[in-house]
Amino acid sequence: MFKSTYLRIFLWSCILITVIIFPFSLFLVQRFSDYASSQLGYINRDRIEETLDRTEFILAKLKWYGLNMYEDQTIQNWMYSQEDDPLLDAAALQTLSKYLSKESFFEGAYLFNMRREKVMDFNVGLLPFDEFTDRTILERVKQKDPFLLRYFHHETGGKSYITLMIPPSYVKKEQYGYLVVLLNKQVLQNYLISGEGDTDHQVTLIDHSGQTILGQMDEEMMTSVMSSRTDAKKSSFELKVKGQTAYVNYADLDSQDWTIYSLSSMQQFRTQVTSFQQMIVLCSILLLIMLLLAVLWNSHIFFKPFRVLATQIHGKLGIRAKSDIDAIQQSVILLRDHSPLIKTEYLRRWILQGRLSDNAREALSHESRILNYEWIRLSVVKIDAFYETTERYDFTSQRLLKYAIGNIAEELLGNKDRSIEVVDFGGDHLLLLIGVADHAADLTEELSELSRMVTRYVQLNITVACSTAKHVRDDLRAVYDDLRELTLFKFVSGDDKIYTEQEYERYADLQYQPDDTLQDLLIQSIRSGKNEQSFNLLEQWFIRLQAMKYSECQFQLKLMLFSFVRSFSQLTTVHHVEGIESHLKKFAKLEDIHLWMKHEIARIISLLGDQKSLNRKGKIVDEIIEYIRYHIHDPRLSVENIADHIALSAKYVRQLFLDQYGMSLSNYILNLRIEKVKELLQQSDMSVAEISQQAGFQTKSHFFTAFKKATGMTPAQYRYQQINGASG
Repeated sequence: MFKSTYLRIFLWSCILITVIIFPFSLFLVQRFSDYASSQLGYINRDRIEETLDRTEFILAKLKWYGLNMYEDQTIQNWMYSQEDDPLLDAAALQTLSKYLSKESFFEGAYLFNMRREKVMDFNVGLLPFDEFTDRTILERVKQKDPFLLRYFHHETGGKSYITLMIPPSYVKKEQYGYLVVLLNKQVLQNYLISGEGDTDHQVTLIDHSGQTILGQMDEEMMTSVMSSRTDAKKSSFELKVKGQTAYVNYADLDSQDWTIYSLSSMQQFRTQVTSFQQMIVLCSILLLIMLLLAVLWNSHIFFKPFRVLATQIHGKLGIRAKSDIDAIQQSVILLRDHSPLIKTEYLRRWILQGRLSDNAREALSHESRILNYEWIRLSVVKIDAFYETTERYDFTSQRLLKYAIGNIAEELLGNKDRSIEVVDFGGDHLLLLIGVADHAADLTEELSELSRMVTRYVQLNITVACSTAKHVRDDLRAVYDDLRELTLFKFVSGDDKIYTEQEYERYADLQYQPDDTLQDLLIQSIRSGKNEQSFNLLEQWFIRLQAMKYSECQFQLKLMLFSFVRSFSQLTTVHHVEGIESHLKKFAKLEDIHLWMKHEIARIISLLGDQKSLNRKGKIVDEIIEYIRYHIHDPRLSVENIADHIALSAKYVRQLFLDQYGMSLSNYILNLRIEKVKELLQQSDMSVAEISQQAGFQTKSHFFTAFKKATGMTPAQYRYQQINGASG
C-alpha cells in the first residue's frame, strides 16, 4: 500500500513539473528574445552618451590645463620678452617640460614670441622662425585669426596630432605670444573611444568636413553614414552596407564642430542571444531532471528527518522517551527552560520580588551555581555621570560597556569558593549576586580593584556599595533598594570608597536644612560685584547641601540654578531653564558642582564689570570698519591712518580690533580688497590692472601674490572659471 502510494505520488509529481517547466521555458526564451531586441537601441544610445560626455569632459579639461600653462608667469614672461635672455629661455623650457610631464595626453608644445620671432619647440629647443620646421603652425600663428582655443587636426613630421592654440581670444589689439599644444591622438583614442578591438562595435570621431579625428571607418561606410544623417544633433538609424545591417547612433559635440558616430553590426550580440536561449532550454531540461530526482528522493525518505532528529535527541541530550514525538516535545521544554534569557529573567524576578518560588528555584538551579551557596552578598555597581555616558554612546554601546564591567567583576570575584551572577536592570547600575561559602569573607579589596580596573580599561568611574552576607532565602529586595540609595551618598559626601551597610545609618541621619535667605544674599552679592563675599556665601550654602539626602540636595540645586538663569539671563553657561536638569546629571559629586559654580560666579561678575567697556569698544570697532569700507580704494590706507582718524594709538587699535573681531586689522583690510577684486572680476569688463587700482593695491606684484595666495588662482583664471561656471 505504501509502495503504490509512493509511485502514484511520484508519477503525478513528474507530470505536474513537466507541464510547468516546458511551457515556462519556451515563454522565457521568447520574452528574452523580445527584450534583447528592444534593448538594442538603448545599449547603443547609452554608449554614445557615455562617449560624448567623456569626450566633452576631457576636451574641456585639456583646455583648462592648457590655459594654466599659458597663464603661468614664467611662460608669460618669456612670450612677452623683447630681448634674448638665456636664463629666461631655460626657465620657460623647464616650466613647459614640467607641465607636459604631468599630462599624458600632451605629446609636445610650441611657445611663440612674436616680438623676438623665436619659437620654443619642446622636442628641439629654441629656434628662430626661419629654422622652425612646422611651417603650417607658424603660418597659422601669423594670421590675424589663428583659430584660438579650438581643437583642429594637424600633421607634421609624418605624424598626426590634435592641436590646441592659446590664448582663448584677442584681449588686446596685438598679441605677442602664443602657446600651441600637440595632443597624442593614440592616447586620446584609447581613453575616449571604448570598445577598441571589438569588431561588433565601432566608435569614430569625425569633423564636419569628413576628416577622421579619432578611430577608423571605411570610406564607403563613412560616405553612407554622413549622407544618411539628419540635421538633428543626436539621432539613430539603421543602415545597410555591403549586405549587412548596422545600427548607427551619432551625437554632435557642443564645444567642437565634431561628431561621434557609433556603428554596431550586432552579429556578435545576436550570436550571444541565440546561445543564451539555447542555454535556457538546456538549463530547463537539467532543472526538470533535478526536480524529478528530488521528488523521488523526498517521497522515498519523507519521515527520515524526524527519525534523525529523534535519534540525535536520544544520543546527545540523554532523554528517555516513549516515542520520537515525545522525545522532541521534551527537548523543546528542556531548551526553553535552559535559555540564558530565561535565566536572566529569573534573576531579575528574584531581586524584584524578594524571594524565589519553588519552580523558579528549580529552573534556576540548572543554569547557575549561585543557589548552591547558603550565603549571598549583594553589590551594586553604579556608573557615575551616567547621563553623560548616554550622550556619548548609543544603546548598543552602553550594553557593551556594562557587559565589560560584568566580565571584569566575574574575573575578580569568581573562584572555586565563590559564584557570581551579574544582573542588568537597564539603568545606570549593575547588581552583583555573589554566592560565598564563608559569610564573614571580606570583599572590600576585590571591589576596590574592580573600581580601579573599570576606570582603567572601560574609561568609566563607578561607585560600589556592598552588603553583608545574606541567607539565600532572605528578602533581597530591601537589601537591593538600600544599596542603590547608598551609592547616591557619594554625590553628597564626595568620598571615593566602597560603601557598606554601616554607611547607610550615617546617610539616613542626614537632615534637611533649607535656607532661602542665603540664596537671595548670594544673587545680590553677585550683582554688586563682590567676589569674596559671593564665594563665602556659596561655601555656606554648599555646607548645608552636604547635610541633605540625595533627592533633597538635587531639588535645592535645581532651585539655585533656576534663580541663576532667571537673574543673569544669557551670562550663565546654562542658557535655558529646560537644560538645568540635564546639566546637573553631568556631575558625579557635589564638590564638582561647587567648583563649577565658583567659576561661574567669577565669570558672571567679570562679564557684568566689562559690559560697559565692551559696548564702547564695539562702537570703536564699528567706526573702524566703516572708515575702511569708505577708503578701501585708497592704496595709502593703513593702520596708522585709521588710528589718526579715531585719535588712538596704532598699537591699541590693532589689539582692540583683534580682541573684538577675532582677526588682525591688516588681514581684514587685505580680505576686503580681495573680495572687492572678486566682485569686479565677475561683474565688470575692466582689465586686471584697473581692478588692482580700484581695490587699492599699490603694486601689481603684490596684487597677484595676494590674490593667488587667497584663491589659489590668478585673476584671469578666476574670471574664466566664474564665466564658465555661470554659463554652465
